[in-house]
Amino acid sequence: MQSADVVNQLGAWSAGKGSLQQKLARALTQAIRVGGIQTGIRLPSERALAQALSLSRTTVVAAYDTLRDGGWLESRSGSGTWVSAGSPVVTAARDAAHAGALAASPLFGLLSNRDAGDLLDFALGSPLPLAGLPADFFQLPDDEYSACTRDRLYYPLGLAPLRQALAAYYAAMGVPTSPENILVTNGAQQGIALSAALYLQRGDTALVEDPTYFGALDVFRTVGARLSGLPVEAAGVSPAVLRDRISATAARLVYLTPTYQNPTGAVMPRAARKETARIAAELGVPLIDDGTLADLVLDSAPPPPIAAFDPEAPIITIGSLSKLLCPGLRIGWVRATEPIIGRLARLKSVMDLASPLLTQALAVRLLASLPTARELRRRELRPRREFLAALLAEHLPEWTFRVPAGGLFLWTKLPSGDAREFAQASLRHGVVVLPGPVMSASDRSTAYLRLPFLAEPETLRLGVRRLVTAWRDYRSTLGAPAQHQSLTLV
Repeated sequence: MQSADVVNQLGAWSAGKGSLQQKLARALTQAIRVGGIQTGIRLPSERALAQALSLSRTTVVAAYDTLRDGGWLESRSGSGTWVSAGSPVVTAARDAAHAGALAASPLFGLLSNRDAGDLLDFALGSPLPLAGLPADFFQLPDDEYSACTRDRLYYPLGLAPLRQALAAYYAAMGVPTSPENILVTNGAQQGIALSAALYLQRGDTALVEDPTYFGALDVFRTVGARLSGLPVEAAGVSPAVLRDRISATAARLVYLTPTYQNPTGAVMPRAARKETARIAAELGVPLIDDGTLADLVLDSAPPPPIAAFDPEAPIITIGSLSKLLCPGLRIGWVRATEPIIGRLARLKSVMDLASPLLTQALAVRLLASLPTARELRRRELRPRREFLAALLAEHLPEWTFRVPAGGLFLWTKLPSGDAREFAQASLRHGVVVLPGPVMSASDRSTAYLRLPFLAEPETLRLGVRRLVTAWRDYRSTLGAPAQHQSLTLV
């Protein structure tokens, strides 16, 4: 097992009480207990894991010794350290064919409630529920509430009024859409999962941006797909590269986030979208256009979705209210041709029967507030984007990034070192950050961090102060001369 894979299982291991040795031993034990590190797996050497965790080798040696004493690990002369076949662990997950893909995912840890004292979360890309909308948008009239709570049907495609409202949403963006082109889902994540289940079998190739949204990578890996990366430039994925890669890999599915790309913030130009739609139609390869961040416009408005250039092509356009309005609402949707929607709806009915009626009814009311919601979110996020960019430019001038025109993140490049190692140093200084390789199908982007500009200014200021200290300490382990960095953030 590689050091990076072990680190992925440990989460925010250095938070909380106890010595580093004790906390590392507890985290390793828990990872074995739940199946993230499986029985019979060879662990990395003490030296390799110490480097990955940005720790002294002595700390890792002591943690391994603790697990050996507890029967969790065993050492074999000349062969290293292994998870003991007789370790006191009971887990069904370790025997599942896709246990490795599930265990390697950072998604569960990021979404889980963490009680870690004053640890600052600069990893999760989930904004707080939007403030400022009238309260009655989140309340159903008595007749609508009564109709939902007394209805015995499931509506696997979604409530008719919501599908009508979503069809109008796309029609207003220049994508001819009827309610028959809409499937309501439990968030955008379910739309990605349904698409993967429909088009991918074990061993099939999925083309994905590199880097991209790690939740999509998790989905494709879990169904057993082979992932092939598409480089993301300043203007997103090149259509010429896309065409070549489809031919070279015989890809069965393509996944793109062309609007405020997660994590780079890139926006695919109009002409490239038109050519991408032509490629999908000509080659007949299903293409996901994940527009989860498309409503988070901070500067100029982006081009319309790819499907606007060929509404009948096999393009699966995915959207959500989570980022704009409220993560807990869990209302997403898919816009596609009627045959594709019919097949996705049958899959969804097998998985969960249908989405909750009450939240769908609320979503109908909330969609009517979209212009106001977009402006409120822009007023919240744009100053925070500028503030975080200014803090980084002043106090970490070696770190480089482009300021995106929308979305939630600064894709930030470190001048040296490995972002995974720095993430461990940052964690010990009280900030959780997401290193670039987590968002790469091929373990690339080792020099990058994804930094959200979601927090209040004081939290951003404190987080950058801690990052400065963590960076200074981490650089010292690289043998690089530390440059002057101000720690007085005013």
